[in-house]
Amino acid sequence: RLVVALGVVTAVVAIFVASKLLWPPADAAAGSATAGLTAAAASGTGVPVSATPAGDAVIAADAYTAFPLTHKTVTSHNTRLFRFGLPSPTATLGLPLGRHLSVRATVDGKDVKRPYTPTSGLATAGHFELLIKVYPEPHGTMSRHLDALAIGDTIDVRGPLGKFAYTRGMAAHVCMIAGGTGITPMWQVLTALMADPEDTTRLSLILANVTPDDILLKEQLDALAAAGGKNALTVYYVLNKPDEGWTGGVGFVTADHIQATFGPRADDALVLLCGPPPMNKAMLGNLDKLGYTPEQIFKF
Repeated sequence: RLVVALGVVTAVVAIFVASKLLWPPADAAAGSATAGLTAAAASGTGVPVSATPAGDAVIAADAYTAFPLTHKTVTSHNTRLFRFGLPSPTATLGLPLGRHLSVRATVDGKDVKRPYTPTSGLATAGHFELLIKVYPEPHGTMSRHLDALAIGDTIDVRGPLGKFAYTRGMAAHVCMIAGGTGITPMWQVLTALMADPEDTTRLSLILANVTPDDILLKEQLDALAAAGGKNALTVYYVLNKPDEGWTGGVGFVTADHIQATFGPRADDALVLLCGPPPMNKAMLGNLDKLGYTPEQIFKF
């Protein structure tokens, strides 16, 4: 792991019907965390990144705590938005920017643990949300377990985990390269910086996926990019299997994609990576070719 020295998804009918029968419909509150986060980021009227989240933090890095599932929303054929309740309406996770959670469950008699980054805001009180792709066997043991949970069932969570640390002004330009569900830590970072009225860091994102249907948070990302504002967010999508008429990148992310999106390498730029290991390895090679130093790169 490279450490920063600079001091940061048409559900099919059957699934749709099942979701309506087995889980409560997503009320206005169910989508409010992401919507509220998007609005705060677009307007730049959120809390400073450095601010301590309101309420009482309820997780610990050295012990697992159980939290109940309160809502589940089917967002696509293979993606779900899970909401888990916290002990009180004022409680928060206490998760610093750029950190993640470990989720533990017992599946077929075995302990399974996976890292996840919430898509709800750092200061969200009373609940947290996880946006997760559900993978078919033999992969996706945890995602399929979560998809099978009933309202009221619990998961075990501990955190915060990770080494990322962000301070306002540590970079003039935060450049992000994500693959698939690797968008979740980038979403956390970019919405926090955009919501901070005092953070003017330029933001750029390259998001790689297989098909258009695989792109998580695309509507929200497009809205933030269109909003413009102090962080001038730019988003560039790359697909392996694009639809006819696709105008974004095609194939794998290349050095040319990176330079066209981020511009020439600069000493005050910070690059964040999060994707499958083969992608991360390829991106490190591309970044090296463009002159980025290891100290400028952080891999989630």
